[in-house]
Amino acid sequence: MLRNLYAHGAVCNYSKNEIDVTDSENISYTVPHVPSVLYFQSHFASMKEENFPYTNADYELSWNFVSNFVFIWAMIAFIFYKFPEAAKFGKLIRYMVIGTVALLLVCFVRFLFLPGAIEGLTRFMTPKASDMAMGISSTFIMVLHAFGAGWGSAIALSSFNGFKTNIMSYSWIISFGQIFIYIMFGMVSFMLEHYYKGFSEDSYNTYVINSWLLYVSSASALSSMHWSNLWTIIYYTMLLMAALIVMTTQIFTILQSLFDEFENLRTRKQEVTFGLIGGLTVCSFFFCTNHGVNFFSALSLDALFSHSLLHLLLLLVVLWIYGRERFQRDIEFMLGQPFASWKIFILRFIAPLFLLICLVAGALAAVMEHFFSVVSVLIISILLVGLPILAIPGYGFYYLYQNTGTFWARFRRTCRPTDWYPVEMEQRQKYELDVGNSDITHIILGVTEEVN
Repeated sequence: MLRNLYAHGAVCNYSKNEIDVTDSENISYTVPHVPSVLYFQSHFASMKEENFPYTNADYELSWNFVSNFVFIWAMIAFIFYKFPEAAKFGKLIRYMVIGTVALLLVCFVRFLFLPGAIEGLTRFMTPKASDMAMGISSTFIMVLHAFGAGWGSAIALSSFNGFKTNIMSYSWIISFGQIFIYIMFGMVSFMLEHYYKGFSEDSYNTYVINSWLLYVSSASALSSMHWSNLWTIIYYTMLLMAALIVMTTQIFTILQSLFDEFENLRTRKQEVTFGLIGGLTVCSFFFCTNHGVNFFSALSLDALFSHSLLHLLLLLVVLWIYGRERFQRDIEFMLGQPFASWKIFILRFIAPLFLLICLVAGALAAVMEHFFSVVSVLIISILLVGLPILAIPGYGFYYLYQNTGTFWARFRRTCRPTDWYPVEMEQRQKYELDVGNSDITHIILGVTEEVN
């Protein structure tokens, strides 16, 4: 049925001149357009003429996209309004993840019955030397995101949990759950890709334009199924839930870090939360334009660079400045069980090597992507990626300015690791008894020496 749709209304022919070695001739190409891609491009006049408009094309704003963006951000604001505490928020995210995985499995099983889906899975599972480079880079990105601080692991490992909680098993479940979702989306994309390849395999001069397989082209594949409306609702509900999980988790992690560090922000928690969401809503309207849609991938590569850099800084601060012994001591006190030294070794020496590879690859890819993008995307990248990274040394200088004494004394005090203490007094007393007073009084003695 979809083949007939292409043949009767969604196929356009055009001629293209190619210079041959001895002669020039007109070669006719058949370009089947996926209906859902055509609908997506119909929101912008420049995309109707060219699949990817030139960088000097005028900006076009789709008010249909704006209304959808406002609806999504309103859902995020509602989540933070109804689930402001960490316990309630974590419970909501847990149920949303379970629901997302369940819907993804249902959609995966249904996609198996599409023509060419089995060939796509075979292609996904079959190792090839030509695909090793892309596969290795995808693995780095997958692991970086799955174990990243902004994808739920920080919340699982943070002080929101009670003592003696088996947070190690929670962190493994979260991380491997993220990897499983990545692999499932990869298999679905391969199935859809081979489904559309079936429309062009009969002719060498036929090419199907199927942009954004998982998000746009998948709608036309779903329309070819029985009960197409039901499957479309299930599939895009799953994508919506996945997006809400990622966005709310990252916003919650950022806000909790700010509230833990700045007490004056904690007293205005609601204003800060909805102010941030409102600001992000306004900034997101750029991606309702033709250039925002086309060059969105540049910011995703910037995220790969920033994630790698922040993880390196985190390992440096925790395992080298705060110290391996203190970190291992605190983890064992929180878990109530030994924390193996080989895990510390991996975190100190092996993990930074992989993060350095991701950092260099992300930086090179981001530079290449920005080279072909518009200036406005570069400005947004500086605001969203560059300035937050510069805020880290900026806060260090601010802390240095707030201290007293000579510059060298203030600098030493700023760089010196501080002890970690449980919030509850009962747990703090147990911590002091377990650790010993000699290990936790060095800060008081150091301050006394500087004052004298």
